[in-house]
Amino acid sequence: MRASDGFRYPLEEIKEKCDLVEVISAHVALKKSGADSFLGLCPFHNEKTPSFNVNAQRRVWKCFGCGEGGDVISFVQKIEGLSFGQAVEQLASKAGIKIERSERAVKQSTERDRILRANNIACTFFRQQLAHSEKTQQYLSQRGLSDDAQETYKLGYAPDGWDLLLNHLREQRVEDNDAVKAGLIVVRESGSGYYDRFRDRLIFPIFDTMDRIIAFGGRAFGDGQPKYLNSPETLLFAKNKTLYGLNIARKSIARDDLAIVVEGYMDVITTQCAGFDNTVATLGTALTEEHVSVLSRFTKNVALGFDSDSAGMNAALRSAPLFEMAGFRVRILAMPKGEDPDSLLRGGDSTRFAELLDNALPIPDYRIKIALSNHDLNTDEGKSSALAEAIDILAGVANAFERERLIRFLAKYHPNFGTGTTLAEDHIRNEINRRLRRSAGTHTTRINAGNAGQPGQSKPALSLAERSERLLLRIILFSDVPISKVFEGLTPNEFTGSDTRALAVALSEQDSELGRIDHEDLRTRVAGSAAEELLLDILVRSEESAAAYSVEDLKAVIVEQKNNERLARMRDLAAQVEAGAIRQGDEQYEEFMRLVRDTSGPWRR
Repeated sequence: MRASDGFRYPLEEIKEKCDLVEVISAHVALKKSGADSFLGLCPFHNEKTPSFNVNAQRRVWKCFGCGEGGDVISFVQKIEGLSFGQAVEQLASKAGIKIERSERAVKQSTERDRILRANNIACTFFRQQLAHSEKTQQYLSQRGLSDDAQETYKLGYAPDGWDLLLNHLREQRVEDNDAVKAGLIVVRESGSGYYDRFRDRLIFPIFDTMDRIIAFGGRAFGDGQPKYLNSPETLLFAKNKTLYGLNIARKSIARDDLAIVVEGYMDVITTQCAGFDNTVATLGTALTEEHVSVLSRFTKNVALGFDSDSAGMNAALRSAPLFEMAGFRVRILAMPKGEDPDSLLRGGDSTRFAELLDNALPIPDYRIKIALSNHDLNTDEGKSSALAEAIDILAGVANAFERERLIRFLAKYHPNFGTGTTLAEDHIRNEINRRLRRSAGTHTTRINAGNAGQPGQSKPALSLAERSERLLLRIILFSDVPISKVFEGLTPNEFTGSDTRALAVALSEQDSELGRIDHEDLRTRVAGSAAEELLLDILVRSEESAAAYSVEDLKAVIVEQKNNERLARMRDLAAQVEAGAIRQGDEQYEEFMRLVRDTSGPWRR
């Protein structure tokens, strides 16, 4: 139990009831890697090889790429940018644990809590209004959305009035200032009074990955402008980081190892309802690096299902490089002319969409298809222009096998094709090589610059003594060997590493005070010290065992290295004394005499 600002936090109960794997899985696709271990891509830095480890039994997580680690509370703090108290409150609410609050603390409930409450009240209001709006129900029926779908996505209707939601929020004791911060009402230009942001619109609540309503989107009826209106940026909502439908899609994306990205609310709803649960969309904005980073926690495969019009095609091509730079494998659905996922699936036949998904094109193929469609391939001039455009595309294809495949495909459009494929392919290949040679210098510079300072770079190798010390500490933590036996003849302060020494001291103190090993208490003791990261490393690496090592042998290795280091230092100082560089009264002379005296003790060879 921890008390702070009028709150009493039952931390142990919260950690016990909030399943660490479940909480992290809302943000990261985890795969089992051992009896109690899970592995995934770190959400705190960009990586291609999973280094994010979770130990379910010990309720700790650690990324061996960037070094971040902790428990369920610290994960929520970091992933959502919360204070300690806010993270505890959120987890307690999720687990149904009541937090004891003083009257003052109740009045000072966090701004996040108040915005969430305002959004929940607004959602209920919009749902109630939908039940009384015949035109909205008719529109949803025409779009093929069942009552179950409307309930799943909590669709609603904002009535055509200036203050209907405002008055309802006031009746529910939501402060005007909190409603403004939630983006539900707007301050009048005169500065006096407020009005509803959403009026006469179909409402789409926007959820985060923990199924909390963080914002709303509204589609206008008739000629209302803009056609789609989203909540403004708030403490909870950032458009460039939020993907609509991810709360439903995240598990399917991780399961299928594929995310389908479409353009709008209705595309997501129709596609998910048709069985393609792994579908998400941006919120009226272009895809950003932040969107890509969010998706990278769940998969490295994406299929872009944008509208077939030129704007949709251009959006797909603009988005693709962001995914490629993050190590994604990207394919693009070649939607039929005049179609989008919603219109294609509305009739209830999902077979066509599934075929498009199965036959989705890699980016170079898609770009070449667009290039060929821009020219008249029935004329030699059209073929030459199309080929020149396609060769520029091929020059950017890094994979030699893929490039050769596309060269063979394009050969038929070359003027020399009539005399055989070899001449045509060789000419295309030569043209590509010319372009590659011109850009080689710039490309090499860019790669070298991009590789600098990446997380997860190798650390200095541990010495034999440090490895032995870590094994001794693992024995203490996970075996029945008495601490007194481990520290007999080798006190905690004699450990060589600053982190191993700090952890050994903490273990010794805990044993003296509690008479047992308690991992949670130990983590509290070493918090903020050099031993914090080391302890997490040991706890997370549950598969690593020290059972094959003898305590005495490990201690002998450490003692031997300490002995060698002292003797080497003593010889160095002795040489300086003999040369007259060090004299009696100097600090180094006193050090030399201490080392001479020590040779008569336990460190004598």
